[in-house]
Amino acid sequence: MDARWSFAANQGAVAVDSIHGEKATLGGSYAYVPGIDGEGVRFDGYTTSMTVPWKEADAAVRNGFTVEAWVALNTYPWNWVPIVDQEEDRQEGFFFGIDAFGHISLQASINGQWQTVTSQRTLPLKKWVQVAGTYAPGDGHGVLAICVDGEPAGQVKVTGTLSPAQTDMLIGHVREATIPFPEAAMKPQYPVWYSLDGILSDVAIYGRSLNPGEIATEYAAVKAPQGDVLPWQKMPSGPPGRGRFGAYYTTLHYEKSWDNLRRIGPDTDVIVRFDRSPNRLVFWQGTNYIPAWVTGNDKWYTDEFLETWGSGCPAGGDCEPMSDKQGRYSRVNILESNDARVVVHWRYALAEVEKYLGAWRDPETGWFDWADEYWTVYPDGIAIREQVLHSSDLEKTHEWQETIILHQPGSRPEDDINWDAMTLGNMQGATKTYTWRPKPAGEFGRPTGPGEVTGPPDPNIQVVNIKSEWKPFQIVPPGGTSANIYSNEDTYYSFLCWNHWPVAQIPSSDRPCVSDDRASHSSLGHLYWGDYARGANTEAKILMDGLTTLSIGELLPLARSWISPPKLEIEGAGWNSEGYDASQRAYVLTKAQGSSAMTRLRLTLDASDASPVFDPVLVIKDWGEGGASLRVDGRPVAEGTDVRVGHIQRLEGADLVIWMARQATTPVHIQVVPDKR
Repeated sequence: MDARWSFAANQGAVAVDSIHGEKATLGGSYAYVPGIDGEGVRFDGYTTSMTVPWKEADAAVRNGFTVEAWVALNTYPWNWVPIVDQEEDRQEGFFFGIDAFGHISLQASINGQWQTVTSQRTLPLKKWVQVAGTYAPGDGHGVLAICVDGEPAGQVKVTGTLSPAQTDMLIGHVREATIPFPEAAMKPQYPVWYSLDGILSDVAIYGRSLNPGEIATEYAAVKAPQGDVLPWQKMPSGPPGRGRFGAYYTTLHYEKSWDNLRRIGPDTDVIVRFDRSPNRLVFWQGTNYIPAWVTGNDKWYTDEFLETWGSGCPAGGDCEPMSDKQGRYSRVNILESNDARVVVHWRYALAEVEKYLGAWRDPETGWFDWADEYWTVYPDGIAIREQVLHSSDLEKTHEWQETIILHQPGSRPEDDINWDAMTLGNMQGATKTYTWRPKPAGEFGRPTGPGEVTGPPDPNIQVVNIKSEWKPFQIVPPGGTSANIYSNEDTYYSFLCWNHWPVAQIPSSDRPCVSDDRASHSSLGHLYWGDYARGANTEAKILMDGLTTLSIGELLPLARSWISPPKLEIEGAGWNSEGYDASQRAYVLTKAQGSSAMTRLRLTLDASDASPVFDPVLVIKDWGEGGASLRVDGRPVAEGTDVRVGHIQRLEGADLVIWMARQATTPVHIQVVPDKR
């Protein structure tokens, strides 16, 4: 057969061959975009397909044929993907396509044997490339050959004749669900449906074998656009730079072909912005709403989520919000947003990746494991993360933290993480830094980092050394704490790397990165610490989290201010203290019983080296809608950069919250004066 599809938007879902008028049907989600000569079709990587009905004349391919196309890859396929596929069970017909590394290949059934020729070179991403495959039968010996950009890229001699397949021709989409490469490392072992991710233009099939000179002439006749014709996608984090402190609903867009697969509306995502730093805290559906800290130079970090696995997870997989690809269970809401603080509530189920079934299902109620996370965030960019697990069996194993760095498409782990990647410390000031080493390119094996944590004892402070001025840090309550290194899986990089998450829509919880083409993530280790609270069916932990320019030693005063906060003393009548609430990093005060009039609040934070003041917070219940003025150590202080006052609106009334940028190791005297009404 002879056919050429140059594509035109006015043809809609029916692409018409310009030689004989053969009609092909486009399916799934697709778009017409600029091509080589006219238009091309943007395949979305998951659903797009093009089908050409089989006819008797197609059997003539046994006498020789050429397949030619222009392709611009956005990402490499999960495994082999066809440009043109007219084969059946690798027993009849031919396949011309691309593998997970970007090699081009022509494969065909010759005398019942499946024969293959594959290029040594890989196709570039984002750029137009001409690819061609030819089958030339001969007396005794034929040839399968491939060309890239008009130049021979490989050939193999074959004996016998091609056995045609009586099946429709499939362009740009797998014929059957396939386990992504590397198959043996995939977890779980679910075959997935996918398509080419990129643009096809000028797909041609000739009923004879073109020689290399003819293919080179075809290539030279086309003036393909130079440079990148597809952009590098970027995980979105909102407007760059500093902005007014607060939490904002928004809709973050990734890339049109990806967005088109989603069922999204306005205000589906949440961003917390800061006016004291260029950093952001992002709850985006592309991460399944798993919160990520994003630095001013666009480095992404997250402390994971609640996860469980094994017999309690259906099919023995990983039950976690990372597996909730469609966001069926994961939801994020802004509970508070004022000048002094933000509280964001993230709720999710611990579900598996294929059928969205939940972990440790209660046979009596039908409920499975759920989690609530409350992120209380202050203007200094420090958050308290309270995680609450709801489970019928709290003795089952659950993971609460994992040190995860996310990578933008086009970035490798080494581009985002320094070799001295992680430092652990304890409350006595002891520290130890853990270092990874470069690994030979192309080697698939264990990462080249440390095998285990060897100190310091009782580590409860961690700093992650990403390539940014601002570093992620974590502080957990001490006592029985421990940490480990995540190093027990194979990787192509010096650090562990997977790209089944974020963004990816395949049902997988473990797909090693083959390239830097997709958004991906690396894990360095885990922290383990004790409960904050425990109920009949609930377990809670708290963690201090954020981005910092301080060293791990310089974080000790912050850790002490949270773990051993200064004693608060109230002077005079009218007010009571409920004590320090570590889950919101705040002193909580109430009006004394029987007190009706709002009176001046005088208090002292009895700070010392062991119990320092570090950016203290006051929450004054039932203050009402009125404002307040402050005096600190006898001097008036105005609201502004270093003092923030806000209101927490409740159904029953309004509380006052005050945040102050202040560090001290000696007593601090504070007066809060109600504004006159």
